[in-house]
Amino acid sequence: MRSTGHRWATVNYVHNNAVHHGYVERWQDWPYSSASRFLDEVGKEEATRIWKEYPVLDYGKDWDVY
Repeated sequence: MRSTGHRWATVNYVHNNAVHHGYVERWQDWPYSSASRFLDEVGKEEATRIWKEYPVLDYGKDWDVY
């Protein structure tokens, strides 16, 4: 991780990956994700703040292209 921002953008990317690929509609619905635990630990308000402050944007773009 290069910075705090990079760390949080990475957390957001990982939690959102199953949603991005259409496996689930919400982070916490993917059974192999730490998203539910994350939400339990930080709360919805803090998770929302982190999502907005450190958005995924183009993070990981073209990583899944073969």
